[in-house]
Amino acid sequence: MPSIEEQEMRDYLLGSLSPQREAELKLRLGDDADLKEQLLAVEAELCDQYLAGSLSVDEQQGFERRVLSVDGGQEKLHFAQIFAKYRNNHLLEESLDIDRVPAPNTPVPASSPLFATFYKNPAFAVLMIVVVSLVTLLFAWTSRVESPQTNIVRPAETSLPRELTLTPGSLRSGGGLQHLKAPPKNVHVTILLEIAKSDFRKYKTQLFRENQALESQEQLTTEARNAHYVVPVTFTGEVLTPGDYELKLCGVAESGSPTFINNYAFRVTPENSPQASDSESRRDEQAR
Repeated sequence: MPSIEEQEMRDYLLGSLSPQREAELKLRLGDDADLKEQLLAVEAELCDQYLAGSLSVDEQQGFERRVLSVDGGQEKLHFAQIFAKYRNNHLLEESLDIDRVPAPNTPVPASSPLFATFYKNPAFAVLMIVVVSLVTLLFAWTSRVESPQTNIVRPAETSLPRELTLTPGSLRSGGGLQHLKAPPKNVHVTILLEIAKSDFRKYKTQLFRENQALESQEQLTTEARNAHYVVPVTFTGEVLTPGDYELKLCGVAESGSPTFINNYAFRVTPENSPQASDSESRRDEQAR
């Protein structure tokens, strides 16, 4: 079977052949794998010349009509553009590397099979580029998540109590007060008010600091703790500044009228103050 010249393949791709000859070539291309591979090489060369602007006006119009307008044409051109950029950068690096001098009579290696595969299937090339980019981003994100946050300075809040349990009748018993280190402004502290039994569905409290009313909370409920009940009341560090405090607890009947239950007292001490004296601590234990 007679061979086909490269120029005739160019004319076939650009639509310059007669309809009869074009039909003959199209039939041969369907049966001859080597001929089809040769056609792909000519097509890749046309892509390079189109990007370089070396095609004539008629050839450029034929290329856009016969190559770019078909399925996959734009992908082939995009890959040719990427490969041309890579090739230009590679040639620039070789020209700058004066120490890399090829030995005499050294055979020039053939084109990489990988790039030959990319030329034959540009969609595969684009897919590989996307996959490599995604893997790189995933690796960078994983490294960032798993790396220890050594530069983050966290306040030493683990020693601060988040809960303080108060028993009723501490004022009447004359015992020492429960102590609480003054928490930072953004820290929440829950005061657990012990009660003997849960007679009401809702409770309300009034907080006093040295006989000055600060704030009240309503719609509070009970929680079972071991053999008794508690009414949790939460405050922030902005409210609990150093000083002596008293909580007044009332139960709210269905009619809405409050019923006094008991008073609870505690003391907030400065963060840098020493703990209560041994004698005061013993009084606290005796009172509890």
